[in-house]
Amino acid sequence: MKIWQYLLVSSSLLTMTLSAAASDNYRFRVFLDDREIGYHNFNVSDEGKRVDIEAEFQVKFLFITAYRYRHLNQEVWDAGCVTRISSETDVNGRFYFVLGELSDNGLMVSRAKDETSQEALLPECSMTFAYWDPRLLEQNQLLNAQTGELTNIEVIEKIPETILVRGVREQVTRYRLKAGKLEIYLWYTRNQEWVGLMSDLNGRQLRYELI
Repeated sequence: MKIWQYLLVSSSLLTMTLSAAASDNYRFRVFLDDREIGYHNFNVSDEGKRVDIEAEFQVKFLFITAYRYRHLNQEVWDAGCVTRISSETDVNGRFYFVLGELSDNGLMVSRAKDETSQEALLPECSMTFAYWDPRLLEQNQLLNAQTGELTNIEVIEKIPETILVRGVREQVTRYRLKAGKLEIYLWYTRNQEWVGLMSDLNGRQLRYELI
């Protein structure tokens, strides 16, 4: 069995073994400029020990689907560190698989893109782009759950603002992050609740609106 096939089977098995539990839900409508293109949902349960993530975007042009994105990800956490991760992503027909588990030496990650695969040993305490946990703002690197690779992170701006959250005006803090080649804007309330995200993509704006 090829590694990418193994990753797919292992990912499906992990999905079936994670049982339902009470969770904090972060449900977002996703917009490209002013057009709604899909959703991105995060369920954080067992007091932050388990995270289930699902996203789906579709960009249509003249009734034709020009871009499609589908992402499923399950993560297990302990003391602010990922101990297990399993994800599968379809980006316009290109497939990515990531399977990682904590070992005695660090987080062992197997990653595949289409039929090309490799393994990497990451630091023992690695953190993904866990936007719901503001501790990510203290990190120098984060694990990309789609590619299985580490991305350099830097907070380059912190500004207080007032925005609408679920129709109510809230005082928040906006952070601007440098994440590899991307700039990501994140909004948190005074209670450190994550309430918004925005990123510029080739002159267009990807924006998350909390439901």
